[in-house]
Amino acid sequence: MKVGIVGTGNMGSKYINKFDILGYDTVLIDIDENRLSKFPEKFKKYTDLDEALKREDIDYLFVATAPQSHIPIAKKALERGINVMVEKPPSIDPSLLEEAIEFAQKKGAVLSVSEIELRSNTVRNLKLPEKVGDVEAYRLNLGRGYINPFYDLAWHDLYIMNYLFGDFKIKKVVDKGDIFDVIGETESNEFFLQVAWSHDFLRREWVIDTDRGKLTLNFAEDKIIYEDGSIREKDGTDKLELMIRQFVEKPDFESSYRALNILKEFNKFSV
Repeated sequence: MKVGIVGTGNMGSKYINKFDILGYDTVLIDIDENRLSKFPEKFKKYTDLDEALKREDIDYLFVATAPQSHIPIAKKALERGINVMVEKPPSIDPSLLEEAIEFAQKKGAVLSVSEIELRSNTVRNLKLPEKVGDVEAYRLNLGRGYINPFYDLAWHDLYIMNYLFGDFKIKKVVDKGDIFDVIGETESNEFFLQVAWSHDFLRREWVIDTDRGKLTLNFAEDKIIYEDGSIREKDGTDKLELMIRQFVEKPDFESSYRALNILKEFNKFSV
């Protein structure tokens, strides 16, 4: 099996490391020759995507470039029937993602979007009680990412929200520069989410009201603290490795549909 990675920067290099561990035949694609030169010669390397797709029999393509380029890159592979996973956000415009999903289906291929946190111990091993109340969530990062904290960070919490509680609506977004407050609701509860770049301290945590008390999801340490104080510690499973393996073994559109819902909600606000 042969996989390709477009974009060999920070996130792309993480993918490459996992491909190596999994024993995949890997093709590196990046317009920056200097980046490519940093990787061992055992990898086939290309600065031109079209050439790579023409010369290499790639089965799965992963895209870790700037968000604006995700869909154009993905469509070149989908055209050839290659299954593609793109990093988040897959696009800024929901109509572009929707068109790409339809295009993939016509070509008999699959388009997926990275949802790495769904493979965390915190989500994968979570046991929610039947009655769940409001959610207070924080994703406060020390560094910076793409576009703004809303697109870069809130994305994770919103696909988790969708996965756990179903469809949601964003009612209000407060832009404070490097800090965003997001207020919304699902079919069963309301949520407050705060995300930030360049924050004074790291915090990635949910506090969920339940009929038994407070349930805490600590994403920074990848552990669950239940209402009675019992803790489900990190189990040692590598979430990126698991996500890659699951996509290769059984690709599907579920993540793309969740991403489309998120983008449609984002599109209601000018941020």
